[in-house]
Amino acid sequence: MGKLFVFGIYFLILSPVYAQPLRVLGIVKDETGMPLEGAHVQILPEELVAITSGNGNFTFQTKEGKKTFMITYTGYRTLRETVVVKQDTILNFFLESKFEQLNEIVISGTRNLQSDQLENTRSSTLTLSTKEINSIPVLGGEADPIKTLQLLPGVSKGVEGTTDLFVRGGAADQNLILLDGAPVYNTGHLFGFLSVFNADILQDVTAINGAFPADVGGRLSSIMQINTRSTFTDKTKVQANVGLLASRIMVQQPILKNKLSFWVAGRRTYIDKVVSALGESLPYYFYDVNAKLLFKPTEKDQIEIGHYSGEDVLNFVREARDTSSNFRFTSDFTIANSTQTFNWKRNWNATTNSTLNVYRTRFNYAIRNQFEDSRLFTDSDITDWGAKFNVSKTISQELTYNMGWELAHHQVSPNVISTSGEISQLLESSSTRGQNSLENSLFFQADGSWKKKWKWSAGFRLSSAYVENTLYVNPEPRLAIKYELNKTSALKASYSRMSQYLHRVSSAAVAFPTDIWYPVTANVKPQTANQITLAYIKKISKQNIYISTEAYYKSMNQLIGYKEGTNLFLNTDFEQQLIQGEGDSYGLEVLIKKESGKLTGWIAYTLSKSTRQFEALNNGEPFLARYDRRHNGSIVLNYSLMKRLALSSVFEFISGSRFTPVIGQYAVPAPNLGGVQLIPVYADVNSVKLADTHRLDIGLKIFSKAKRKYKSEWFIGVYNVYNRATPIGINIEPNENGSYRYEQPGLFGTIPFISYGISF
Repeated sequence: MGKLFVFGIYFLILSPVYAQPLRVLGIVKDETGMPLEGAHVQILPEELVAITSGNGNFTFQTKEGKKTFMITYTGYRTLRETVVVKQDTILNFFLESKFEQLNEIVISGTRNLQSDQLENTRSSTLTLSTKEINSIPVLGGEADPIKTLQLLPGVSKGVEGTTDLFVRGGAADQNLILLDGAPVYNTGHLFGFLSVFNADILQDVTAINGAFPADVGGRLSSIMQINTRSTFTDKTKVQANVGLLASRIMVQQPILKNKLSFWVAGRRTYIDKVVSALGESLPYYFYDVNAKLLFKPTEKDQIEIGHYSGEDVLNFVREARDTSSNFRFTSDFTIANSTQTFNWKRNWNATTNSTLNVYRTRFNYAIRNQFEDSRLFTDSDITDWGAKFNVSKTISQELTYNMGWELAHHQVSPNVISTSGEISQLLESSSTRGQNSLENSLFFQADGSWKKKWKWSAGFRLSSAYVENTLYVNPEPRLAIKYELNKTSALKASYSRMSQYLHRVSSAAVAFPTDIWYPVTANVKPQTANQITLAYIKKISKQNIYISTEAYYKSMNQLIGYKEGTNLFLNTDFEQQLIQGEGDSYGLEVLIKKESGKLTGWIAYTLSKSTRQFEALNNGEPFLARYDRRHNGSIVLNYSLMKRLALSSVFEFISGSRFTPVIGQYAVPAPNLGGVQLIPVYADVNSVKLADTHRLDIGLKIFSKAKRKYKSEWFIGVYNVYNRATPIGINIEPNENGSYRYEQPGLFGTIPFISYGISF
């Protein structure tokens, strides 16, 4: 008994020493119940620190006792709350916004700072806030997320004035652009001069160019995620803008406070109306409509139903001025996009949440030409139905995971040509065989830390496509690691593999809205890419400066090309003209970005090289890609002159794109044996470079007095200040001596712009 008594005393004394640590799990939200990513949670007096995940979750292991939690987040008041921890505990914290009067009309939304990338393993990720998008001077004064993204490292534009993106040596169709989770196939209005994304509706914009997480895929080069506003409003709000190219309006309306609300936004160009008022005719206009319904049935659920539709319409009629003539030519041209989305976000508890996204998206164009009794009609259409479900769970402060499934069904009618009358003798009616393909993906990703300084993210995506009784399956492993050098700098490295089962058949080197989307077939194999990156990240806190230097190498297989001499115009048998080959690209990207203070903006520079190799082209030898733009740099500055004035400027430099010149010609007997025919001789593919280009844009914003109920702003500026035209192509003109002269026609000289915005 004595020994048992002594053992009992020792047990009572030592049991606290060997007591298991308690788990504290929690979630940080704003007043509307939306989770906040990147919030700093600190326990005092231990000085334990955690950063909330994308779902606002955090976790600690601590001892029993009284704990003071301090939560900080940019734009919100610091919260201090004391809790007595006696057992495993689940906590919910709600942060209150700082109600500070801003000088600008700023679209509200969640924080989306580039410097947040210092906290996680992700690299090769570009973020844009709505304030940055709205403050940059662009063509016509129309804020544009894609034009802004073209000013960041690793992203190159094709031809001046287009919305195409060429990311790290990839083609334009190798970028997946998602609007609230739904793919958008045509991103341009006004034949590519403006994007289809109304800046008023944006919440955040993120482009992932490498180090891809496992839950995204389907393209080789980048994933661009555009999210529209998903926060509730407490009162009716109206925002409108009138510019030279278009006008737009947005209305937000609550129905049940913090439970049910909606917003609707519209935009239309009125060039046709203005020209008509002047007695002339310009039969073109575009419009788009966006809307979203927000519903919060419980504290744990939020449902968002979104809609987007937009069209470009051209109705051209030409008749003879002489009433005795029957001459009449008409041309109707319509390009249309639409998406519908259903998003359901649920927080099951402090450690587990899920997201369900269901969407439909459609892109189609129709051309109707008629001259006397000749008619030429052509149509193309692609419609997708898709769904994505993922679950994320926090196991501990050191380990989280995300897993799910994604499905997409593509229904493609690539090209239908219908002719009648005399033209049918030259061009018969025909159509490309319609295609249906089914893409499936399963993904799993785990994120964790090791020995304080190391963070890692390991994922696996198994993608597949079924088309024409053929099944393609591709494993896509992903790995990213981060080593913390100190509190303000880190090294990152990553490897990712991507597969693509859909491509765009372009009728020219320049992408047009009438290009055709086409899935893989039994003969056309999926494209794949492997990419590795190495990055150095640093944040200078006192000056609010973020610095990143990143190197990458990407190899690409089964790339799409075309046989020499291929004419894709009105061609419904284009699959026989497709060839597949290889390519690679590598480069160095530098970004220096200041995100707060009177002076904000960034300096971006990319040094890159991209090559292609096809057995049927260039004698099988490698050649530079058409959009191998060796040097690409920009300087973007925004400076607050005073409370009611802000100055912005953009300077951009980019190397010229490539082309293949004619270097000679030789004579052969003509087919009718009546003379000779001259056959051109071409140099190596893309062996000559167009002229380098550079441009300066400036803008000035004038804000109304802060205390006015109706807030307004003027945006005045000049696009291409020193009138340097940007080449958009090559014209080959023969000289009298038999040689050739190359001309580079330019686009857009100096263009002033002005716009006026009001909100209340």
